[in-house]
Order: sequence, then C-alpha cells, then structure tokens
Amino acid sequence: MLTILSESVQGKPLRNFRVLRWSSSNNLADSATKTFWQVQTLQKKFNFIEFLKMKLFFEGLPEISEYACLMDAPGVLSDRLFIDAIIASGIIDDKELLMNRLNILQRSLGRRPWSKNLYYQLRGVVNYNLKEIRQAIRPATKFSGYVRNASSVGTKSSKRSYIPEPGTFEWTEHERIDYLQFLTVGELTLGTPGEIFFTLTKNQKFETVIRITT
Repeated sequence: MLTILSESVQGKPLRNFRVLRWSSSNNLADSATKTFWQVQTLQKKFNFIEFLKMKLFFEGLPEISEYACLMDAPGVLSDRLFIDAIIASGIIDDKELLMNRLNILQRSLGRRPWSKNLYYQLRGVVNYNLKEIRQAIRPATKFSGYVRNASSVGTKSSKRSYIPEPGTFEWTEHERIDYLQFLTVGELTLGTPGEIFFTLTKNQKFETVIRITT
C-alpha cells in the first residue's frame, strides 16, 4: 500500500521521464513502513539536486515538500559551500558581490559557477513531479529453525582457519576552508605555516589580492 504524503509539480506533464528516488527523514517510529522521495523528471539526479539548490539560493523554496526533499537529497547537508552560501545570502545585502565571491569558490573547486541567467534558463526547461511516499514494508518470513538435513546448512567442519587481515587507514591532512568568512567578509585563509589571505572587497569585485605572512 502506498500513501502520498506531499506532492509538488513544476511544468507540463512529462513523457519518457526518469524516476529518481532517495530516502525521506520523515519516518514513523515502530512502524512497518518506509518513506521516500520519488521524482519524475528528465534530469539526472545530480542535475536535479543542483537545480533545487539554485532555486533555494535565488528564490527560496516556498513549497515545504521541495525544501524537505532537497534537505534529504544525497550529499546536500554535507556540501559546506552550499550551506554557507545559503547562510551568507541572509547576511549580505549586495547580491552581486556575493555572487562574485561564490563564483570564485565554485571555480576553485571545479564546479560550474551559478548565475541568475543560468538559473532562469534552467527553470524554463526543468519540469518535475515530486512526491513524498510512504509504503508498507512486507513482513519478513520468520525462520523456524527446521532444516531437512545437515547438508542444508553446509559443512560442519572446516580445515581452513580464517585469519582477519589487520585494518589499514590512510591519513589525509587538509586545511578546512572557511567558506562563510570569504562569502561574508571577502577574506580566505589557507595553510600553515605562513598564511595566505585572499581578499576580495566591494571595490575589487573581479580581483583577488594575495597577502602572505610568515
């Protein structure tokens, strides 16, 4: 049994659409159900999630279902640049300056820079039908413990002994970049010893000044 909890539609009805799915955090405790998001769209998953990010940044997501769907989408809450960009958009009044700073960071990370023109272009072609669905989970078949014979459960003994391999890990050291500081103040600190400051002020929208201290 399926229950549609919420729904949001943008654009015309689709044909030959993709079906995207990911889990919803809106689950019921002690219930034999699962809740998930289902999106019918022509876009691939990454592109659709990126569009919702841009929509939240430029316009906001008045539909509660769209906002919740975006927050549950894979990788969104771990995207520090996106989260800090949303926070900065509520702090900085000069949106052009904020966009310039955001684009510098996006390019440095190998991402496609955002712009209002790009967003409005996508908004005209990205159509979707988004639903939050709750579905009953079929109860698992209980194991009675009965087996027909010994061969049904495999060999009773083994001549080989299993020795687990020791665990290994890689140590990766990297600097944590303060994206919010750069988006709101225009200053980015990287590396030690000796700090490199990238400074972008209102009068230097298209220039980055590098200052090195020891």
